[in-house]
Amino acid sequence: MSTAAIAPSAAAPRSAVHYVALGDSFSSGSGAGDNDMSNYCRRSPNAYPALWAREHHPESFRYAACGGAVTADVRAEQVAALDRDTTLVTITIGGNDADFEGVILGCILAPVNAEKCDAALDHSESVIHHELPARLAETYRDIRAHAPHARVVVADYPHLFDANTTCLAATKPRRERMNKMADDADAVIEREAHASGFHFADVRTAFHGHEVCNPGGLSNEWILRIKNDWESYHPTATGQRHGYLPPVSEAIG
Repeated sequence: MSTAAIAPSAAAPRSAVHYVALGDSFSSGSGAGDNDMSNYCRRSPNAYPALWAREHHPESFRYAACGGAVTADVRAEQVAALDRDTTLVTITIGGNDADFEGVILGCILAPVNAEKCDAALDHSESVIHHELPARLAETYRDIRAHAPHARVVVADYPHLFDANTTCLAATKPRRERMNKMADDADAVIEREAHASGFHFADVRTAFHGHEVCNPGGLSNEWILRIKNDWESYHPTATGQRHGYLPPVSEAIG
């Protein structure tokens, strides 16, 4: 009994990806180098959105993330880059709402003043618990309204410090408190992302062991130390490639 060869079925064509990257300096790549200095957003080709786009060749890529952005900026300016054809959105946002920069200035960059540092931490923690949830929920609603068919991936923030070694003027308890501040913000971001039906990418595990003051030393750090106000304490190019890109890529699927 003869049998006819069965030709393999043609693979279904992959849907075109129309990708828009939203967010703040952790999305735009402050600290990652090669920044576009033609405008205040200072986007870097070494940040995770640009890296993902180069590796996956989406049909279109709009880079709307901007250094210094808060949730209100996403709603007022960045969501305009979205439309009904958008199929993929990534975003990291919320850190500036919680004034992470004020904490860094008060506890690390400026001459360290315990009272100023603790006041900055108190303020950030209050915003995270009492204001950030509603701001994120509103922002995520706007994203969904402008891109109703998109897969949305929300990435969080890494710990900036290894609290177990001493290499900064900030005391161990304050470095521990700064890391807890990041954890509290990340918990709010994750909760609101899931409530909105979005996907969540947690970058903290990838960054573990590569924080500032890690035992491996400066060469093992994926967070840029003091350079200037807009680059300091942001992921380096290595941090973007190995800290952000893998968990974001996994969440994209």
